[in-house]
Amino acid sequence: MAALALQPHPRLSLLARLAVLLAVGPWGQTTAGAYDATVCGQMGYTIPFNNMTFNADAWNPDVKGFQCISVQDSPPAFAATWSWSSNPEMVHSYPHVKLTAPGLPTPLSNISALALSAQWSMGPGSKPRPARVVDHDGLTNDGTSANVAFDMFADRDVAKALNEQTAETEIMIWVGKFGHAEPLGFDANMTKTCFTQTIGDAEFVLYQGHNERGTDVFTWVASANQTTFTAEVSPLLQYLWRNGLVSAKSHLGLVSFGSEAYHSEGTVTFSASEFDMDLVTGAAPKLAVGHLCSPAASTNPPQWLFSSAFIMSATLLYLIS
Repeated sequence: MAALALQPHPRLSLLARLAVLLAVGPWGQTTAGAYDATVCGQMGYTIPFNNMTFNADAWNPDVKGFQCISVQDSPPAFAATWSWSSNPEMVHSYPHVKLTAPGLPTPLSNISALALSAQWSMGPGSKPRPARVVDHDGLTNDGTSANVAFDMFADRDVAKALNEQTAETEIMIWVGKFGHAEPLGFDANMTKTCFTQTIGDAEFVLYQGHNERGTDVFTWVASANQTTFTAEVSPLLQYLWRNGLVSAKSHLGLVSFGSEAYHSEGTVTFSASEFDMDLVTGAAPKLAVGHLCSPAASTNPPQWLFSSAFIMSATLLYLIS
């Protein structure tokens, strides 16, 4: 989810201030040296010696909630504490770390390999859990809805690919999902589409929709939560451009890892560490990415299947194959 321009956060509610104090001590400093900085609202923080950037990214706040993120410089890690009790179907924030690699931006067809990794935990309250620990019962009891996702932006224009607000395409890889969090294009009447790819031990299902800015959003959702994720994900990108859903000339510009926060009746803390990205550029190998499947194979296929643009793209691919 795109971040807005950084600006001072609005005045925090009493609940928010208490939660932050419990987690990191007064004045946004850590109580035991575990974290080097805490920011809230739409503010960001950059580690001084490596320029790694973190953002609280409360881009759609409500008056009853808050979002803060505490960052550890070395080794890099963060804990994002939040509470949003209004508008349960809406994303309110996306606390995240920006991932960088030499070679970005680069055309999707010029990606030989893209390895992404992270480990994470989540649970109710303001205290971070140990790595890879999820308190499912506690999250359910608080009615928590959230995801854990890598978020990427691409555009045929290089400058636009470096801006979440202007990029024409957003590609998400969900490695965690809780409560009523669903991707754009999800239909409650279907169990899943037939558009799938297997990466490592996880099956990913593709959904497509448009956000409020008209951005094409493609979301790959893992069939089960992956609290430790290390995988070469270029087949997920190749599936899109080799099947004509995204232009092969689109430049991948931005990549981040974090959690979209929708709703909870209490405070939630999402923690992450061991996040990294490795990019190998060069002519993309032709991987076995699969083809678009027949509409009959899916109860309710993605909406783009019958669009005129898709039909034209599929026809061209057929003629040149």
